[in-house]
Amino acid sequence: MRLEKSQLEPASEVLARAFFDDPALVPLVPEPHKRIALLRSLFRVSLGHAIKHGEVYSISPKMEGVAVWLPSGIPEMTLWQMLRSGGPGLLFRVSWKLLWKMKKDETFASRLRRRLAPTPHWYLAVLGVDPKFQGKGYASRLMKPMLKKLDAGKMPCYLETSTEEYVSIYRHFGFKMVYEAELPGSGSPMWAMVREKGG
Repeated sequence: MRLEKSQLEPASEVLARAFFDDPALVPLVPEPHKRIALLRSLFRVSLGHAIKHGEVYSISPKMEGVAVWLPSGIPEMTLWQMLRSGGPGLLFRVSWKLLWKMKKDETFASRLRRRLAPTPHWYLAVLGVDPKFQGKGYASRLMKPMLKKLDAGKMPCYLETSTEEYVSIYRHFGFKMVYEAELPGSGSPMWAMVREKGG
């Protein structure tokens, strides 16, 4: 089910819950109430951008999970733009220390993506399943339709993950790990993966 702008709010709530314990974010925002508020706001803005320029999917109206796919070549939405667009006061609720760390990570990942995937491709920017639905195959159901579409069009895709256990899951879908790094701002690990044309 492809999402529209009217479904932005529930989708951002699902992703905020899905990434609440993300190992790259927890050290940056250890306070739970601040972390969930920040995630809701940032996903609300980034999903709006993705719905406009890419493709955003859920499995059903229950919104068990959300997958965000972006084509290469579209204008990237920077962290600064996200913060400025995130509603009154969001920019001022984020400490400059946190902003600096997040910006360093964003710049590093963006440059790495351009280097590792220089040809036209689709970018799996976000894949998140609501915690109450995790472990039930929903991530697979979110990915398979788009992967089938990409295979038919002979189009590669790229992703990054900061969770090591997800590397083997993505390998199951034909992704190969092409780079392992430590993000310079947060110090968290990151694995970059590519799925070649046709899987």
